Parts: sequence; C-alpha cells; structure tokens
Amino acid sequence: MRFITLLAATAVLASLAGCHTLPTSPAPVATAPAAAANPATRAAQVHADLAAEKQRLSDLFRGTPVVFALAADGSLRAEVPLAFSFDPGRSGVKPPLAAVLDRVAAGQLREPTKIWIAAPPDDAAAKGSPLATERANSVRAYLIAKGLDGARVMTPALHVTALVRLLITDAAGP
Repeated sequence: MRFITLLAATAVLASLAGCHTLPTSPAPVATAPAAAANPATRAAQVHADLAAEKQRLSDLFRGTPVVFALAADGSLRAEVPLAFSFDPGRSGVKPPLAAVLDRVAAGQLREPTKIWIAAPPDDAAAKGSPLATERANSVRAYLIAKGLDGARVMTPALHVTALVRLLITDAAGP
C-alpha cells in the first residue's frame, strides 16, 4: 500500500512539473511610507504574506508528500522527501522538486524574504557530506535561475534530515 501511495504521489508531482503556467502571487499590498519604515509593521506584513503563501502552496501540493508549515516565528518551512528531490549520488534537481521550487520562486520574486536551504546526502547520518553541500548549492542555483536574487538565497550548514528543507523568512537566519 505504501508503494502505491508513493507511486501516486510521484505521478502527481511529475504532472505538476510539466505545468507550463505558474500561478502568480498576489500583488504586494501598498503600505504607507511610515508603515514601511516601521520594522514591526513590516515583519507583521511579511508574516501575513507567508501565511497566505503557505495556504497557496499547500493547496497546490495537496495529496503529495510535500509539506508546508508555518513556524512560531512566522517563517514558512517547505519539506520535500529526498526520493522526490535527487537521484542517489547525484545533485541535479529532479522534476518533482523543480515543481516545488518553481512555485516557491514565483511566489517570492517580489517579497523581501530570505530563503535558507538544507539538503541531505544519501545517508542522513553522513553530516557534513560534500553531496549535501552540492545538493543545497544545486537548489540555490535553481532558485537564482528562476529570478531570485542570490543575496536572498542561503545554503548554510543546517541540521541535515532526510528531507530537502527550505526556510522562507524575513529574519536574519534559522
């Protein structure tokens, strides 16, 4: 049964990867200059925008193993299982992960957020693996190729899990 569920999820992600039309994110809300200068107001707006983005992405990937969740600090976490992200021993982005990255990039193009990336090696116990670094850099390069400013996309040494993890935040880092 698990195999059938995994197979179905792969088919859904693969079909999403073939979509040529990306949904557009809502236009940024115009704020008064005084409100824009207020860091607390800016942070509240970014958190509200990330909550809306979480809902949009969750709806797009409903029924797949991709998880989107809001953290207590208002940041958005996206997690994609390794099997849908990279082939064993490789760092090239697979189509299911590309489908997620395409939607994340489209939704964050005009936002003031930063994106932190963590990618696993084939063996999650192999912390500090060069493969994990190559994979994180591959995800970073993919997002930059989709139009995100490289200064906004980070690949620090994060805790390695069996998932590709994106953390979208207005904060300085995870």
